[in-house]
Amino acid sequence: MNHSDYLRVHMEAERKIALSLEKGIKLFQENSKEVMSSIYSGVERATWYSACFFDEYQDVCQELREEDKRMIAAINEVFKRNDVILDMIELYVKYVLDNFNENSRTNIITQITGYLAKNRVRFVTKSTISYVIAKSISESIGFTAKIRTAIAKLSNVTLTLLGFYSYVQKAALSARRLKLLNPPFYQILHHENIEMLYFIIEPVLQKNIGYLNTTLSERDAITILRDIVK
Repeated sequence: MNHSDYLRVHMEAERKIALSLEKGIKLFQENSKEVMSSIYSGVERATWYSACFFDEYQDVCQELREEDKRMIAAINEVFKRNDVILDMIELYVKYVLDNFNENSRTNIITQITGYLAKNRVRFVTKSTISYVIAKSISESIGFTAKIRTAIAKLSNVTLTLLGFYSYVQKAALSARRLKLLNPPFYQILHHENIEMLYFIIEPVLQKNIGYLNTTLSERDAITILRDIVK
């Protein structure tokens, strides 16, 4: 079972809820008193939705609705892709390596994966190198432990809109942090419809996520990628 299979088990019920979210939002607003007695994350978002009742806060309401839609798209990606977590890590590795030449990329893969120069295949594209590094990272014991812990912290799967909203709130706040700290990588994930899943890998990237790839040296890149597996 890969990381994404593990994630799917936790999110299967939430996907069912997401498919009928628009109907659920109306019901959710009509039953806000009952919602307020439930878990904090869902309640917090429910409180924010109260802004929809005031004309001057329609921009806030629109942002919330957009995040809901983005979460639906992200959950669909969990089930469409073979391994969405590996894909996110590969995208991050590509982002880190983007400004390096072939020689630097070859040196980085040697340092991260442990390939010996005399035995390694000659990688010629950033995509191939990024995949090899991402695969090596995703299979490491340190990375696996962090991701399993992050997934395990998700609320227990419940067939309630509030349970789904607790996911959305965590995801939205994490995506907002990423957008603030590293706008280019946020846009990369957004383009792939998975920025709302960043909260799953945030624990393994948060230490260095504020570094932009345009400022990285080869040593910086090696350090950042090694930190993911620690």
